[in-house]
Parts: sequence; C-alpha cells; structure tokens
Amino acid sequence: MTVSHPDPVELARFMRGDLVSHDNRQMVRYLLTTWRACHGEMENLWGGGNRPAGSEYAVALASGFAPLAERVRHLAAERARMPELIALLRQLPPDRQRALVRSGPGFRSWSLCEWLIEECFRLAGSDLNQAEDLANLTVIVSQELAPGLYGIPLINDLKARAWSCVGEVLRLLSDLRSADDAFDRAEGLVAEGTGDALEEARVLEGRAALRRNQHRFAEAHRLLDEVIAIYRQYRDFHLVGRAYVQKGKVYGAADDLEPAIRWLRKGLGLIDSTRERRLELAARHSLMLYLEESGRHQEAWFLLKASRAEFVEHGGELLTLRLRWLEGKIQQTLGFPGEAETALIQARDGFITQGAGFSAASVSLDLADLYASQGRAAEMRRVAEEMLPIFRSRDIHREAIAALIVFQQAVRMEKMNVNLLAEINSYLKRARKDPKLRFEYPV
Repeated sequence: MTVSHPDPVELARFMRGDLVSHDNRQMVRYLLTTWRACHGEMENLWGGGNRPAGSEYAVALASGFAPLAERVRHLAAERARMPELIALLRQLPPDRQRALVRSGPGFRSWSLCEWLIEECFRLAGSDLNQAEDLANLTVIVSQELAPGLYGIPLINDLKARAWSCVGEVLRLLSDLRSADDAFDRAEGLVAEGTGDALEEARVLEGRAALRRNQHRFAEAHRLLDEVIAIYRQYRDFHLVGRAYVQKGKVYGAADDLEPAIRWLRKGLGLIDSTRERRLELAARHSLMLYLEESGRHQEAWFLLKASRAEFVEHGGELLTLRLRWLEGKIQQTLGFPGEAETALIQARDGFITQGAGFSAASVSLDLADLYASQGRAAEMRRVAEEMLPIFRSRDIHREAIAALIVFQQAVRMEKMNVNLLAEINSYLKRARKDPKLRFEYPV
C-alpha cells in the first residue's frame, strides 16, 4: 500500500495538535513505520519557534517526542542492517530461513517484514513456489515482532498484510479454499489493528480478487465498491485506478466484455506506472485479452506489438508467458499459423517450468485446436503425449487430470473432435476455480 509523504503544513499541524483524531493516527503511524527523515523534519519545525505550548495535547506531544525519536532511530538502524539480513536469508533454503528468523533477534524487524511482503508480491509474478515460501516466512517474522517496541495494533496491521500476501499467493496457485482461510485471518487481524481504513482496503481488494476466481461476481463488485470509496476518501487516484482495473477483471471473468474493457481503460487512465509497473502491465494484458475475445483482433494485436518490449523488461516470467500465449491466439485468428504454433509451444513449455499446470493444459488445448484446424493428427498425438509434466504439477487437481486423460484417449483413438476439445477447454476454465467440479463426457 503506497502512502504519500506528509507535506510540511500537515506535519506542522500535527506538531501543534491541530489534526483530527483520524488524521493524527495516520501521521503517528507513518512516523513510526515508514518516514525515514521524520526526526530531522520535526526538530526543524520545533526549532524555529514552532514548539507547541498551551494545550494538554501539545504538552503530551512534547513530552512524548523523545520516545518517538528513539523509535525513529531504531527503525533507521533496522534499515541499515537490511542488506546484511537479506543476504543471509538468500543463502539459505526455506526451512533454515524459518529457523533463523525464529532464533535470531535481528530478524524480528518491522523493516524486514515490510520488505518480505513487497518481495513476495514481486515474486508472485515470476516464481509462485518461491513466493509461497516467502509468504510463509513473512507470517513468521510478523509474529516475532516485539509488542513493546511497535505496539500491538500496528503489529496486527502488519500481520494482516502478511496473511493477505499468503492469500494472494494461494489464490494464484488455485488453492482457493486455503486462500479464503488466509483472508479470514487477515480480516480478523485488521479488526484488531489501528483502524486504518487503508489496511482494511488492502485486505478487501485481495478478497475481491479471490471472489472473482470463485465466480462470486456480485460479492467481488460489492467489495471493490467499498475499496474504491476508501481510496477516494484518501484522494489516492492511483489506488482508485487499481480498483477500477479489478472491477474490469471481474466483468471479464463473467464474460461481460464491454464493461470489462471500459473499466480497464478507466483504471489505466489513473494508474501511476512508476508506482506499480507490473500492475499497469497486467491491466494492459487483460485489456488486450478482452479485446481479442470480443472480436477486436486488430486492436488487440496493435496494442500487443506496442507493449511487447515493456513486458519482457518489466513483466516478470508469468505475465510475459501469458502475453506470449495471447500472442499465439491472436496470430492464429489473424491467419499466421506458423507464428501461432511457435508462440503457443513457448508459452506451454514456460508454464510447465513454472508449475502452472492449468495454464499449461489450456495452452496445450489451444495448440491441439490449431493442429486440428490444419488436419495435423500426428502433432495432436504429440501434444497429448507431452502432458505428463502437467499431470505432475501441484497446480492441477484430480478432476482436471481426468478431463485431460479423456483428451489423451480421444486423440489416441482418433475420436477427438472440435466439440469435445471445446468442452474440455471450457471445463478447465471452470475447474480451476472449483476443484470438486466433475468432468462429464459430452454425449
């Protein structure tokens, strides 16, 4: 969650005790957790004849300045040690990382926990297995923080962020039930935190993405409407744009493509790409996907060609693979089968390497569809036989494997047809959200 630097006028009002309770709480929270230069700024404001006098609140602020400054110095020392702590963790496997943060006092650090959360979200775009390990480590670090130093409400806010991180990674791994449990934990912790509405919005935004995956679209929109109201209250239009993008994705998941395209474009108009580059690229990918699915192939292709270099440089492995997959689908539609085949094979192999079983299976079916349209039965059989790594992926469950086995057998027996291929592909999209959904062989 990005929070803007407080301006000097707002800070001066805080020092005089003129802020309302909500704004004062936000300022205190900022000073204790993220503002690196606050000690010098506050001394400057008090040093030039601005030291508050008169009100009880101002006197309390003056008497509390020394402990506050001490906390600021402690946080500065934490940050100075960050490179050393990060280097130590990166040398160790996940089980030894967990043991180290439990036993080493230096790792019980607010700054380290915040860095782990940001790193976890970054890795979620390139290596889900590593992101999951990091999310679990983040929870442990948040649980080891000293209440006497940071305060229980602030720690609960950070614990909520850690559990939201776990929920997001589990959502991306298609473990939706466990993701729901993680967001339950996060919501409970936010309720026992500082009361910061931005922390609540963070959890609600993650829960909305989960509801989208669960096809609970009305609830996803309701949650996002709450999130948008909070972000507007804070006048952070980048975050408003992010929530607009999420609404676009909900409409897209419901196959309501025109509203999806409108909301995505509204969101892209507000997002500050310097704050969240990968978010902006993911939104652009969704826009291209819905343009393609709505029949606007040339428009999608133009945007994809203009965006490709940015995706390669900033998108991360998984997002770049999704772009390559989309490129293959568009090229097939536009009549470039050779280029489409190359793109789909590269995307499939990349998803297999990443352990993204559902995505790899879906690309395989798109590849089979391409071969079927050209009457290339031998290549279809090869696709069917190359599915073993997909079956081994932890990302794909038993019922979905059963559907892929039906595909394999139909290809081997030369009974595969366009209708069965479409049925299996449609089933996979639904089964990713519902592990209990059974595949019924079409009559």
